[in-house]
Amino acid sequence: MNQKNLISIKFQSGSFRSIHLLILILTGIVMFACVPGGACGGIARPEGWSSGVVEDNILYTGTMQGEIIAIDAVSGDYIWHFEPSIGEEKNRAFYGDPIIVGDLIYVAGYDGYLYALSKSDGSLWEQPIPIGENKDSVVGGAEYVDGLLLVGSSDGYVYAFDIEDNSSAWSFETGSKIWTKPLIQDGYAFFGSLDKNFYALDVDDGSLVWSFETGGAIITPPSKVGSTVLFGSFDGVFYALEAESGKELWRFTDAEGWYWGKPAITETHVYAPSLDGNLYAIDVQNGRLQWKVETDGPIIGAPLIFEEWIIFGSNDGKLRVVSMKTGASQKRCNIGHDLRTSIVKGDGAIYMGVSNRSIIAINIKNNGDPDEKWNYITEDHNIDLDRAKAC
Repeated sequence: MNQKNLISIKFQSGSFRSIHLLILILTGIVMFACVPGGACGGIARPEGWSSGVVEDNILYTGTMQGEIIAIDAVSGDYIWHFEPSIGEEKNRAFYGDPIIVGDLIYVAGYDGYLYALSKSDGSLWEQPIPIGENKDSVVGGAEYVDGLLLVGSSDGYVYAFDIEDNSSAWSFETGSKIWTKPLIQDGYAFFGSLDKNFYALDVDDGSLVWSFETGGAIITPPSKVGSTVLFGSFDGVFYALEAESGKELWRFTDAEGWYWGKPAITETHVYAPSLDGNLYAIDVQNGRLQWKVETDGPIIGAPLIFEEWIIFGSNDGKLRVVSMKTGASQKRCNIGHDLRTSIVKGDGAIYMGVSNRSIIAINIKNNGDPDEKWNYITEDHNIDLDRAKAC
């Protein structure tokens, strides 16, 4: 992303404080040395914050060094890793989560390639698929449905690939970068773009079903409850739309910042994380605020529903466990480093990446108390090996 694009986003909405915050977050993607209205330095290697997926007690996730690794989810022991060797090294990073399809793991890289890996040993299954002619960066990651992998790219297109022969099934062009992972449900693909529009496509052929214009760029991966699709925008508004028509049902305007992370949902409530540092519990039917929890840093990753608890991290370095019904009974785990990744659920435990280049596993007790299980170091980089448990 260049300075011109940063300035373009600035004028979509938001205060100086929000723009400064956005640039701090984007340093994890493009490593710019920028200030609003000032000059930008050169691009260094990005540091991805892929969350991951757990299957058969194995955690598959990306690291900040641009690798995909497999870890024993019970013991924290290393199993295998994969490091891309195609494309420029400075673009090797993974922000989107791995997708497991049968015996293969698919993951879209920031380098503009779609990779298929063997689940058993991490070996490259076949040559990576270029995502678009220019192989522009992928931030949101891929999603799978019925033999198709859908990927949004920074070239402004959504691409659908047929995994049987790695051929292109269709593509759809928007007016700007797509940093949103598509949500695929009921034959539709839902996603947002930095062009301020939210889209619904027919998954079969990529045709436009409807679009909805907001007042800011859309990076939030959407969620869906029944016939309602939900997402936040950089205009500081959280939207609920009718999934079939795109008709606005309600909007939530209480937040003082922008939305980045994917909201968690139940049948009755949506839990929306905001860059203003608050987690908002909103009634799905009418958009009314039920409760909010304040933190001292932006919330970038998606919260997780774990039994009767909502668990989420903040860039203030704390993992919080709160009551899903009231937001009360708050338990904390002081990790001490930025928590940007979404939380992954396993068998009785949760997993998340930490900005100090480690991956942490935490057991959640019946009363909501977090208890650190293990800490896997992906790289010896400013890590205190003799530290006490975070919780």
